[in-house]
Amino acid sequence: MIDNASVSIDMEMFYFANKKDSPLENLYTALKSAAGRGVKVRIIIDSSFYSRSEKSSDELEGINNITIKKIPVGNLSGGIMHAKYFVVDGEVLFLGSQNFDWRALIHIHEIGVKVKSKELANTFLKIFELDWNFCESSNDADLLAMEKSKEKFINSKNPLNIYSSYYGDVKLYPAFSPYSLTPEKFSYEEEEIVKIIKKTKSKLFIQIYSFLEKGENSNKKFTSFSKAIKAAAKRGVDVRLILPDWAMKKDAVTFLKDMSLVKNVQIKISTIPQYSGGYIPYARVEHCKYFISDNNTSFISTSNWEYDYFYESRNASVVIKNKTVNSELEDVFMRDWNGPYTETIDIDKEYKPPKRN
Repeated sequence: MIDNASVSIDMEMFYFANKKDSPLENLYTALKSAAGRGVKVRIIIDSSFYSRSEKSSDELEGINNITIKKIPVGNLSGGIMHAKYFVVDGEVLFLGSQNFDWRALIHIHEIGVKVKSKELANTFLKIFELDWNFCESSNDADLLAMEKSKEKFINSKNPLNIYSSYYGDVKLYPAFSPYSLTPEKFSYEEEEIVKIIKKTKSKLFIQIYSFLEKGENSNKKFTSFSKAIKAAAKRGVDVRLILPDWAMKKDAVTFLKDMSLVKNVQIKISTIPQYSGGYIPYARVEHCKYFISDNNTSFISTSNWEYDYFYESRNASVVIKNKTVNSELEDVFMRDWNGPYTETIDIDKEYKPPKRN
């Protein structure tokens, strides 16, 4: 995508973490090369994470045609800029769980989606432009102007219909978080997830990085997903969840053990072996954020299932209605479900999150 860019690359990414001689170094080289041939590269990263952690984006600072801005989402809505997507030439979108982190490409299990569509790209670019302006000002005039605009955007009520020679007819639309930074004309992630779960008739397979009813650093309750899942299980839906061992924090353990006791709900915890070449911090984990409903609906996101990701932090997702896409994601899920690194949650086991740093 980057090598094929001819006009623009607009990227909104939680953070950058490069390492020499890693696969991500190739992407850095590609971005520099694109800028060198005149492609305008705009990058938004989270200001708070940058201030306290990775500074790898500095490598791209000062390069002609590359502009980097830092968005203070903490000041705007109390969270972080957690989205991970980019748009090339206003036409091709890539969105997924991957941060621009060298470990994400070789030491972390991620899921992403690439879509070629000017209409979908334009919807994401509207959010990008909104956040680009938020980098400089906390004024919500742009957000209000977008709400009053007569322009139509792709959303759940106005989905995009595209045809692929491989996938056939595909219906899709995006959804965003948080509520306070997302214009009313756009679909909201939490609402769309609950809506899909409520419509599920036979199976709901979820792979998510974390799932809590109460935020780790907040007492605010977040029960819309758990209630919808329990209701689905009660009407006979086969519900399966995969979470990594990193998710097994104190509040999560109790909650997930209780969820596993619900009839028709099965939960497995994954543990990825450490790298044979030595310990790597913040790696060797499943970081995916997706789920499938029945045989035709898929949800690919950047959000973890906790209160702040939907109410305080910027996130984005794509809802896809297509049997082949659904089948491909189910294959990924089942390979993990039946693989050597997942085990059914044990209500009698004491879980502790592993070392990460």
